[in-house]
Amino acid sequence: MNNRRRHSSASEKAKEIEAINGIVSGKNILITGGAAGLGNAFLNHFLKHGANKVTIFDIDAEAGKRVELSVEKSCGEKKVHFIHVDVSNYERMTEAFEEAVRLMNDIDIVVNNAGILDERRWEKEIAVNLGGMISTALLAVKYLNRDNDGHGGTLVNVSQHIDIKNTAQLPVYTATKHAIIGLSQSLADSYQYEKTGIRVITLCPGLTETALTVDSPNKLLSRFMKADFVKNLEQLSIQTPYVVAQGLMSILRVGESGSIWVVENGRSPYEVYVPNPRTLRRTYKNNFTLVETKVVSRGRPIREVCDNTRTGLMSCA
Repeated sequence: MNNRRRHSSASEKAKEIEAINGIVSGKNILITGGAAGLGNAFLNHFLKHGANKVTIFDIDAEAGKRVELSVEKSCGEKKVHFIHVDVSNYERMTEAFEEAVRLMNDIDIVVNNAGILDERRWEKEIAVNLGGMISTALLAVKYLNRDNDGHGGTLVNVSQHIDIKNTAQLPVYTATKHAIIGLSQSLADSYQYEKTGIRVITLCPGLTETALTVDSPNKLLSRFMKADFVKNLEQLSIQTPYVVAQGLMSILRVGESGSIWVVENGRSPYEVYVPNPRTLRRTYKNNFTLVETKVVSRGRPIREVCDNTRTGLMSCA
């Protein structure tokens, strides 16, 4: 019985991998913040599943060149192109997108990933996490748009799995990540999708082991916030970028435009939804709560899409 179950599990996993290869193989990918952390994990998974070419944007010129040369040595061909760019500079980003199109001929998938965590320099944090991601999203729409000589494609906006009690020490960072969900929902409107042919997906990783996370306690607004934040971190489980990237591959196979996905605690992704405000409405009388409605989904039905294995790719949709 156990042998039969293991064989069935292996067979389903093989089918899952084959399906992901069908989505990724031969495609041209653009990743912002692709030289390290999550972006680099995304790069490796796209290459693993047969991507044609990948262009990475990053502000770290040394790391970007190192990744480009490393892939060229291992693959024996020019599979990865690095473009040095600050995503908060819209004029330079426009030039970088044009260069990426020249290098790859076209773009099929854009992973809008670049971000920083630095509450002490919150103006820069907003410029990168919000301004830079908006710039990337709008340029992706421009170049993928079927009405502009594009052929449609997929835009993945990387947000954050937000738990307020664990992010109270990150007010500005949290605000920018909430904004990205709103950006994605607007771009994924059915009218937009029918016009542009661009599927917009939001990826919300939980606590993930990257340089951004490791350095974060030293970039908060005060030492009191640092103490509380470190205490919270000690109580949370942390996952690797590999697991998040693996989860994204599964999401690309099943995710619909407008869907929001969480990958946390090293487990497979699950889909969440933004509730209709009317379902959360409270009615008051004489300053006392008279009626409190229950939360129900008025939009996309909630579906469990993936299993509960820590790093499995199998889908139960």
